[in-house]
Amino acid sequence: MLKVRTLKNPQKIIVSIFLFLLAALISMSPLNLSLEYRAALIVAISYLSFSTGGLSFAYLTALIAPLFGLIGGDTDWLIMLPIFMSSLFLAILGLEYAWRYAALIISPLLFIAPQIIANMMSKINLFAIKLPWEPAQNWIKLQLLAAIASVLLIVYIDRLRERQANKQAEQESLN
Repeated sequence: MLKVRTLKNPQKIIVSIFLFLLAALISMSPLNLSLEYRAALIVAISYLSFSTGGLSFAYLTALIAPLFGLIGGDTDWLIMLPIFMSSLFLAILGLEYAWRYAALIISPLLFIAPQIIANMMSKINLFAIKLPWEPAQNWIKLQLLAAIASVLLIVYIDRLRERQANKQAEQESLN
C-alpha cells in the first residue's frame, strides 16, 4: 500500500491549494517565461503537491493547473498541452505505483516518454507538425532534469518526515 507522509491537516490543504494556484498562475503568467521553464516549474510544483497533499492534490495540480495556460491565448502552450498533460499524468501515475525508491527512475522515464514519442512522430510525414520546442533535445533534457530533481526532493522530504515520526515514537515509548 502507498504510504506517503504528507503534511497534517489543515496545513496539508492550505499548502496544497497554494501550490495548485501557483501552478495555475505560472501556466497563465503574462511574464516573459519561456515555454520550457514554465513547464519545468509546473512539473516541480506537481511533484511537491504529491509530497504535501498526497495523490489527490498531485493529480489536481498536474491535470487542471496547466489548463489555465489557455487563458493567456499562447498558441505554443496550446500545441504542447496534450503532450505535457499526458507526461504529467504518467509521472504522477509512476509516483503512485512505484513509490518510493523505484519512483526515482520510473516516474521521470514515464514523464518523458510522451515527449520522446511526440518528437519521433513529428518527424514522420504522416504526423509532421512543427512543435514549438526546437531543439527538442534541450526541451526533453530540461524536463527530465526537472522531474529527476523533483523526485529526489520529495523522497528526501519523505525520509525526513519518516525520521521525525520515528523520533516521536521513540520519545513516546520512553515516556
